[in-house]
Amino acid sequence: MNRKIAVIGVGNMARSIISGVISAKMPIDGYFLYDKYPSACDTFKGTDNVYMAKDIAEAVKDANCVLLSVKPQNYPEVLEEISSLPFHEKKLYISIAAGITSESVSQRLGGATVIRVLPNLPMTVGCGVSAICKSNVASTEDFDFVKSVFACAGSVTVIDESEMNRVIGVTSSSPAYVFKFIEAIKKGAEAQGLDGHALLDAICDMVIGSAVLLKGSDLSPAELISRVASKGGTTEQALLKLNEADFDGAIENAMKACTKRADELGKQ
Repeated sequence: MNRKIAVIGVGNMARSIISGVISAKMPIDGYFLYDKYPSACDTFKGTDNVYMAKDIAEAVKDANCVLLSVKPQNYPEVLEEISSLPFHEKKLYISIAAGITSESVSQRLGGATVIRVLPNLPMTVGCGVSAICKSNVASTEDFDFVKSVFACAGSVTVIDESEMNRVIGVTSSSPAYVFKFIEAIKKGAEAQGLDGHALLDAICDMVIGSAVLLKGSDLSPAELISRVASKGGTTEQALLKLNEADFDGAIENAMKACTKRADELGKQ
């Protein structure tokens, strides 16, 4: 099937997805972009097979796949407009909004096929992680197509939709925790008279290197912690302070808050 993709909402995430697909030279016959702020599409001006639409109807008209990339609170108005268009129920929809189930989107679109995906911000540098829901209604061809779209900008993991809201805190919101951790180390360096800004690249490399080591190792995180923290050493003292502050509990509570908010958005 020749794919023509409409993109409704051209924010950072959508731009990353489009850029990844274009860079991978996937056989897409056309991209039809619409954003209420036209300047959001400026990145793609002059790009072959990319067209700027004046409204949602124009974007969706000739597309057979629609990427919904608007905020969850804007879904009702966007879906209402799409549902008034001819043959809207015949198209494939990709939904990336937190908390919005594929079933609820499908119901508003006349039973259309909807595949729900949860990408994350590192997609902007080709290192994203996208969680994709298993779909009982999507064809194998459609599902494989959606997986290939997101694989252009990182890795893909397939999960059951019942797990989606809980995964938000694991892969989607979690880059913010990592950024906050890096920021805390930077501030800690500055509190001891070091130049935190000058050390930022080193801190980032430390985080990247630690993740690469863990990913390529047969050891668990706890086992690697023990390899860094020798008895009576400096790291042991640092870990004691993290434990006193309930570092693990804080992360767990943050993740539960993500899930709670996703559940609330779905009910809205």
